[in-house]
Amino acid sequence: MGEPFSEQAPRMPAAPARSVREANHHSRSGADPFREPEPAPGRASREENVHLRSGTDLFTETRSREAEAQDSPFRAAREALRLQGPVVTFPDGARVVLGNDGGRPIHRGTVAVRGPCAPSREELMGPGLTEPQARALDFVLAWFGHPFDSVTSEPQSGAEPRWGAWPLSGTTLIAALAHWKQHEPEAFDARLGRLGFDATALTLFAEDPRMIAALARAGRERGAQRAQLETLVTHVLRPMLDSCAQAETAVDAPGGLFASARALALLFHAELRFGRRGVTRLVTLARERPEPPVAGEHAGERLAEDLRATGRSRDAFEVWRILTTPELADPS
Repeated sequence: MGEPFSEQAPRMPAAPARSVREANHHSRSGADPFREPEPAPGRASREENVHLRSGTDLFTETRSREAEAQDSPFRAAREALRLQGPVVTFPDGARVVLGNDGGRPIHRGTVAVRGPCAPSREELMGPGLTEPQARALDFVLAWFGHPFDSVTSEPQSGAEPRWGAWPLSGTTLIAALAHWKQHEPEAFDARLGRLGFDATALTLFAEDPRMIAALARAGRERGAQRAQLETLVTHVLRPMLDSCAQAETAVDAPGGLFASARALALLFHAELRFGRRGVTRLVTLARERPEPPVAGEHAGERLAEDLRATGRSRDAFEVWRILTTPELADPS
């Protein structure tokens, strides 16, 4: 069965034949099919990121003199951020501890989607979400998203930073920062503007550990969190739902294929994990057996089987968590 969740790869010369047991590292007796493979000998695990030695090359300055000269008015503000090993300390004493992913500084996050430092349910529904949409988004972000103050990088897009709970990158990240700046200019300036943070030069700033730390700390601001959610809804989720409409009928309309919170969570998860290709696959499965109000959930079961059959056991398990959680049960 073909892989429905990735672009077709170019043909490569045939490799020497191997047995199924040799080809599948999960086939060994006692192997955990949901466990990440161990790092190769001599190679640090991606999780080994908080015990870096002070002074390691990863956290030294890498920007050119020309780049520093261009933003000299902001240099003093940046130099006030003290960098010692993986720890960035701000003038008011706040600290951000960075990690390492492929030689790039990142922050895995400390502010969960659910908790005292996160937006309320009312704020989550602020961008105009319906109750089922809000419940679905809350579940997907809480279980499969990132903390609001996470900053990671995307190697496939030139180490472009990815920020926040979804997380956002590229044009959506720029839109979120612009939204925050427009609605709370003083807060934006206090966290990023005074440092010369320019959303149009994200890759450049991704090389500076101090700016990564500043962007991470910005994600702890309630206004920045609301900007993340607003941008996610307007730039990602609504266009995705619109693309699934048929005969001008919304896919999540009452009585539709994905009207329930559980079915919507399946859609949101497919967008988060696989992008539009995964959403298209899920909607196609639902339309093959259009049996409202459970068509979307039945499609989720078939999607989970597709994922398992193509070796994506971890993704299949996430789909089953959505299908079986009591958190997404219809209100009685």
